[in-house]
Formats: sequence, structure tokens, C-alpha cells
Amino acid sequence: MAPQAGSPFDETHSDIAVLRTLLSFPLPASFIDACSAKRAERGFVPLDMLFATLPAATVVADAQDHARSVARMFNGSNATHEKICMASRSGDQEAANLKAWLSLNGICPAPVHVLPAERAQALEQEMLPDPAGYLARADRPYPYSVNEQHWGFDIGWVNALLERGRTRLERFAATRQRDVAVLVGNGPSLKQTDLSLLHGHDVYISNYAVNHPTLSAVARGVAVSNYFVAEQAPEVFFDLPYWRVLPVGLSHVLRDDENTIWLNALGGPLFFSETPQTHIAWHATVSFFWLQVLLAVGYRKVLLIGVDNSYRQPNAVREGTLLRQAEDDENHFDPGYFRGKLWQAADTDHMARTYELAKSVFEAAGAEIVNCTVGGALESFRRAPLGQEL
Repeated sequence: MAPQAGSPFDETHSDIAVLRTLLSFPLPASFIDACSAKRAERGFVPLDMLFATLPAATVVADAQDHARSVARMFNGSNATHEKICMASRSGDQEAANLKAWLSLNGICPAPVHVLPAERAQALEQEMLPDPAGYLARADRPYPYSVNEQHWGFDIGWVNALLERGRTRLERFAATRQRDVAVLVGNGPSLKQTDLSLLHGHDVYISNYAVNHPTLSAVARGVAVSNYFVAEQAPEVFFDLPYWRVLPVGLSHVLRDDENTIWLNALGGPLFFSETPQTHIAWHATVSFFWLQVLLAVGYRKVLLIGVDNSYRQPNAVREGTLLRQAEDDENHFDPGYFRGKLWQAADTDHMARTYELAKSVFEAAGAEIVNCTVGGALESFRRAPLGQEL
């Protein structure tokens, strides 16, 4: 559908235009922007807006399918569902109508409840030494913690997702096209990198790199390991045409689909997992998360680009401290990357330790990580130009 001239949803934005092609009816990127803004303002996208871009002659079944897709994109997370319920309880009829429609259409929250911090921490410590044994028990929730938020997932739900994740990880490995992978970080050095070299190669991205038109066009997969990245913009990770690699703890934020590989991500002492189908380390940087997966599925060389390993942030902040980016973002390839969003302070020394560990495991396996980043502060790996290593 072509928008009418002068429509508030005319196609003037390209930031996440890739989403327009993923639904029954093309969505103008400006409509997605408008929905994002409405969700930020109200906490959810109201029912009338779910149908806003449909032609008048649309048949009812198609209209419902379309609206369900938009609802899953913006109203599918547990946090959003809770805001809808709170507004409904306070007498907001618009929220009450939306709540009823979501329930009628099977768009329900994931089976998860809030845990006391002490309980969540105790369960996490119980799971660390024997993840498989813990998951085999039916009398414990699956713990997931982010800063001061702690949740317990239904263990049956988690096991079902992890089983699907194992099957999909096998498919992912079977479709590997080369022995060399390019792992893209999101540092500002990407602006000095010749991204045209990536065409025809196995390229893997992370987080909001899905918004970069060139990177998204060549990517075979995206990883998201950070709750705040997922929760603040779930729409950009919706129904992507390539693999999503996610901790199962994000299943109350991002919905399952056939391209999603759910993994049992664990914190605790630093380790490198060579069997991500059972458990994987969740430390410091999403690039470390990816490196474990890429080695396990058979890549013999991983080329890093955009991995600057440097951050401008307030002095003396601890890793994980929540910061709000009010100004342009100087830490990433796009000044709008985190603008207006929350992000967690980084610890580049911790990151460096994860890279040193990854290097030792890769070398023991006869594989290699090469740093093809233009500049940057990461010196753990051999450096080489990207074009020379492809």
C-alpha cells in the first residue's frame, strides 16, 4: 500500500525500513517510528493503531493477521503486558479493550514471575555447577536477573524453548557456508571500514546493528544478550529473515520463531563454553557470546570488525550501572544508537579478559580470531586488513 500524500505515515524514514517487508501489508517505517513513540509515551500501542495502515477494502481475516503481527512486535513483552494490565485496572478503557483483544488472539505473557533477590541469587548459584541437572528438576523456576530485577520462569517453558534451540543450532551449523566468519562489533570504527567487502561472506551482527541497512542485508544472524537492548526496542528484532541467537532469559521480551536459537546463558565465574547447546557464558560483551557459538558450529577463523573495545562513559562507574544517553552516542557507529535509551556501563578490562580466554580456547581447537578492526584498543589478537583475510 502506498501511503497517501501528506499522510502522517508517509515513507520518510529508512532506519528500520527492513521491517516493512516482513508483514502481510508493507509498513511504512514512519508508522513503525510512530508506534515506537506511542509505546514510549503510553507504555503500549493501542488497538486502533494496530490497524492504522490497512487499506479500507482489507478482508477481516487479513486485517486480524496484520494487527496480530504488529501487536506481537510492540505489545508482546511481559513488561508491556503489565503496563496494559495496570492501565486497565486504573479504568483506562482503551487499555481494557486492548487487553481483551490480546487475550482473544492468544498474545499472552510468558510464564514468569518476580523473585526476591536472595531467592534468585540462590537459584543461580545452584544452577551454575550442574546446568543440565538443574533443568531436569521440575520443582525449581529458571532464574534470570538484570540489575535489581529478578524473575523465575516456568522450567517446562524454558526446557521446551531450549530443546527447540538445540534443534535450530544444528540447522544453523548445517547451513554454514564457509570456514571463515566475520563478527561485527558496533564501534565507531565501522565508519572507516569497507563494508562492501562483506557481501558473499558469513557475517554475524549484534544488537542494534539490525538497523544498519548494509549490515542487516548481509547478516546471517544477530545475537542479543542484553535485556535493556531487547526491552527498549523489541520491534527491531521482530520476524527477522536471519537467525536470532538469544539467552532463554529474554523469552519474556522477544517472542519465539523458527529462526530463534535459545541458549542457556549463565553468569558466575568467567568460562568459555564449547557446548552452547547445553550452556553458554554470559559475560561483558555480546561478542564473547557470539564467539562461543561460532567456534561450536565449526568456524575455523573469525574476523572481528568494529570491535573497538573502548567506551566514553562517566569515570568510576561500575560495570552494569544503568546510564541514560541524552546526547549523541560516541561509542557506536551511529550517533543515534543509544540516544534516548538506557545502557549499561562497560568494563573494557573485563571485555579484554573474555577475549584472552576466547583466544586460548580457539588456539587449542586449531582455530583463530583475527582483529580486522580499523584502529581501536583491542590488542589481544593478530591484526590484519579485512580484505586480506577474507
